[in-house]
Amino acid sequence: MTEPGSSRPVREAATVMLLRDGPDGLQTWLLRRVPKMAFAPGMSVFPGGGVDPVDGSGPVPATAGAVAEQFGTTVEHASVLLRAAARELMEETGVPMPLEALLPWARWITPEAEPRRYDTYFFVAAVPNEATAAAVTGEASHADWISVAEALAEYERDERPMLPPTVVNLTELAAMPSVAAVLDSAAARVVRPVQPTFRKDSSGIWSADLGDGRLLPLPASFRRSTGEALA
Repeated sequence: MTEPGSSRPVREAATVMLLRDGPDGLQTWLLRRVPKMAFAPGMSVFPGGGVDPVDGSGPVPATAGAVAEQFGTTVEHASVLLRAAARELMEETGVPMPLEALLPWARWITPEAEPRRYDTYFFVAAVPNEATAAAVTGEASHADWISVAEALAEYERDERPMLPPTVVNLTELAAMPSVAAVLDSAAARVVRPVQPTFRKDSSGIWSADLGDGRLLPLPASFRRSTGEALA
């Protein structure tokens, strides 16, 4: 698809914030993308990827209606997104996830300045008791469980490059005491799309303007990875 007013195509994508409770608090599975990736090289991201034609057919989960309402879309579209999210999670972590266990959390659209653009739907899900996540994708140089608080601390120290959606979603998760609390919050969440724009202030500091009054300062690691967008 191509967004109105933009000449660059926007591909739909689905991402899963896989969660578990740990001794150090809420934990999530993060992958560090290999440095030579065309999009977000070296960035830490949640498992996910673009919607593929194979996602267009398959079972319609019982939760598709609720997911459609939260995302403001159709049941058919919601089913495609759920199937894409589960497929990508399996391909990148080896974790099989029932479609009904995926709950909507956020939707982010890549800024127009980026050469590769995505309309990404974020889901949250608890890792099933019998499942073990593994680093099974060739797109990641490293993947593992990490506490949400530690991931954000590493980002603040400019040790873990992350895109604005990852930072904001982790920040929201950090306010939750447990996986159960996240899932309870997700069930009642109304998702509105966020499309940041990049801005530089008079002192030369770059930020992502989230469009709702929030400005997210961009660390040096982000600017190095997206030099074209911030040129």
